[in-house]
Amino acid sequence: MDHGAARVEMFAGTLEDYPVYKISPKDSNKFALLCDTTEHPLPFMMCVEIFDVGGATPVNEHNAAYEHFYVIHGTGVAVIGDEEVSLVPGAHVLVPKETPHVVRNIGETRLYVLTTMVPDENFSKLIKSGIQVALDEEDLRILRGGR
Repeated sequence: MDHGAARVEMFAGTLEDYPVYKISPKDSNKFALLCDTTEHPLPFMMCVEIFDVGGATPVNEHNAAYEHFYVIHGTGVAVIGDEEVSLVPGAHVLVPKETPHVVRNIGETRLYVLTTMVPDENFSKLIKSGIQVALDEEDLRILRGGR
């Protein structure tokens, strides 16, 4: 096997490497970007979305993108079109393109969700147009598997 024939790039990182943003200073959620199309020629965006207690996304929909949410920690609800889905650790939901949706934290702790959007549809560009913030000790503890 000729390993020199093709170059394979690997993208990897740790919590300390993730750039973290709030789209607006008053937002109740922040995004820790794992990978995005502004840095690499990828067909998708992936982040850990962290919702404060009582936080929610605005109702939104995507013209071309499918969005997938996987719950890491916390409890919430997702309203997808006319359906409401409970969000608990290990739950996931796929939102089809052109479908209005909202995610809300209804728990007593922050809600941590692995969010993937395919294609990116400029979402990572929107995130990066916001203000840079940081993961705090609670975020680091939860994302490292602590309770």
